[in-house]
Amino acid sequence: MNNKTYELLTLKDIFDSGNRQLSGPDYQRGYSWEEEQRKDLIGDIIQIITQDHRHFTGTVVASQNGESSIFDLVDGQQRVTSLVIFMSCILRAAKKIGLIELNSESLSTIEQVYVRSGIDTGNTIYQLQLGSIRDPLFHEILDDGQPVNQKIKSKADQNIVDAANHFQIYLTGKDRDELECIYLAVTEKLGFLLYAPKKDAEIGIMFEVINNRGKPLSELEKIKNYLIYFAGRHGINDLKVKVNSNWPVLLESLNSANFTSNDDENRFLRVCWIVFKDYNKSKSYHVYDNLKQFCPAADAVHWQELSDFVEFVTNSAKTYTYLFDSRNSGLSDKEKQILQRIALHPAQASILPLIVSLYSKEFDVERRVKILDVLEKLNFRYYITGIANRNDSGQGELFELAYYYHKNDFSLYEDSEGYEATDYLYEYLVWFVDENANDQKFIQYLTLDKNESGDYYKWQGLKFFLGSYEDELLSQNRQSSQIARFVASRDKVSPNDFYHQEHIWARKEISLYDDINDLDVNKRRLGNFIILMETINIKVSDHRIELKIEEYFEGTKAQPNTLMIRELRNDFEAAKKEIDNSHEFKRQVKSYWYSVYQKFLDIREQRILNFAIKRWAVDGLSKPVEKVLIDSFSEDNEIFKCKPEYSEKKNMDE
Repeated sequence: MNNKTYELLTLKDIFDSGNRQLSGPDYQRGYSWEEEQRKDLIGDIIQIITQDHRHFTGTVVASQNGESSIFDLVDGQQRVTSLVIFMSCILRAAKKIGLIELNSESLSTIEQVYVRSGIDTGNTIYQLQLGSIRDPLFHEILDDGQPVNQKIKSKADQNIVDAANHFQIYLTGKDRDELECIYLAVTEKLGFLLYAPKKDAEIGIMFEVINNRGKPLSELEKIKNYLIYFAGRHGINDLKVKVNSNWPVLLESLNSANFTSNDDENRFLRVCWIVFKDYNKSKSYHVYDNLKQFCPAADAVHWQELSDFVEFVTNSAKTYTYLFDSRNSGLSDKEKQILQRIALHPAQASILPLIVSLYSKEFDVERRVKILDVLEKLNFRYYITGIANRNDSGQGELFELAYYYHKNDFSLYEDSEGYEATDYLYEYLVWFVDENANDQKFIQYLTLDKNESGDYYKWQGLKFFLGSYEDELLSQNRQSSQIARFVASRDKVSPNDFYHQEHIWARKEISLYDDINDLDVNKRRLGNFIILMETINIKVSDHRIELKIEEYFEGTKAQPNTLMIRELRNDFEAAKKEIDNSHEFKRQVKSYWYSVYQKFLDIREQRILNFAIKRWAVDGLSKPVEKVLIDSFSEDNEIFKCKPEYSEKKNMDE
């Protein structure tokens, strides 16, 4: 640029007194600064106001776009974006208190250097551009300080809005002297190192340096940098165009799916690598290194595979939008329903490669629905219930299946001959369920033996299970699904709308015991739990069951609550009637009420287990269960029986 290239430059130097515009290329990640980074910036500005020397703020790497005055930001985009937003807020604060200049510089001149010029002539040029997708909202924030016509479409958009609000709040109430001190600190005392490579290959080298200098980049960012480097080194324009056109779509899709953190992006990328290149789980943790190994920078012949990989990860990000964005469109209602259920599972890692693989190859909606349905059931039955053994979870088997389905090659599978790929995939998944999570095992893991130490309150799948049951009750009453509300965490909803998983027989309710016992297996079994609005539960949490049931009903008169509450009264009356008819008790002593409580939980547990068998039924199992019977009064340690009965015996230690 000039002989100042390696000096500590001011922000004014970076913009060359308004003669240079900066651009964040479309392939760059969106604006990611959040409250912590913004506070640090404000803290730096406050600290240097009284200093006489420049404060080193960071490095800016920018490449001149042809012969124009526009320079593409290779590194430093986050910091520069923040400072431009900050400068727009300073101008807005100065105008608000009636100023026309700061430090003898007119506000219009300051605006032309750091924010925009040409507005009076109808030829507005913004000093910083963030790409065609992000510019409309970004520039609206620079103009007005808040969104007016543009909608917030991503986490990056929200970060821009939050930054403007944060900086504006900090500047509110500042007088002329304070604003001038802040203005001088930002424009004269923040110091930058500027490097401006002239060739794409040189930019690639800078990318490699940035990637390996300890900066916390995600694997996805490193891969993008490598692709630009590879394209520049070999002069492959098609690859560069592919990255430029696909990366904004990729990032926008991940933002819509709320996969915005480095960890989120890394998990996404591992799934892509498993399907596209190598189903070895352990190797998938190092995708950037693997990509460089499989497609070394010295060998231009790999450009087509890299181009294919860019297209694959972009389409996979769209699949994540289908799965994790409740606003997903372009899908059938049945497809949306199943995808929502999968997204609400407490874990999906084992089946995500298969979902990505499915959407990469199968374009028939009905066939996709068929696979998604069995995947949802497999995931819940095997992984969410806890049947899967940590040492041999079957993940590798499913990852391998996803890989070969994407390759459209099941030739290594002995029984695949004569099958079309999607049909074979379905048959294999049904076999996997039958082998690993058949109906008998499924019910085993939803019940406690009398001597088991487990506690369903601690089960990660409890809220989803109960929410699914409540959804079934809503369906029977011709009401729409509410499962997303039932499963939502406290920080995702208003406190008054939060659904709590609750013991019916309270742990601290000990009136039926001679000795304190809050660890009774009946208090830990699945039938002892419901979901309801927390506001009702708080009032009755430690009362006896018969009192709680009545108070639940009183509470529902004040506000809507779950339909499962309405079943409790009839279940309790049925339990009491059955114990009375047994003629075992002459008086309603403690043991009488204990038996009523136990029978009540049997009745409820039997109903929800039969719901489970129906809800997560998989056609084609070798020994399907039609009905589950619960009897915790039997002499057997195991409290359930399945109809029809099979000879398989439960083998579970906890």
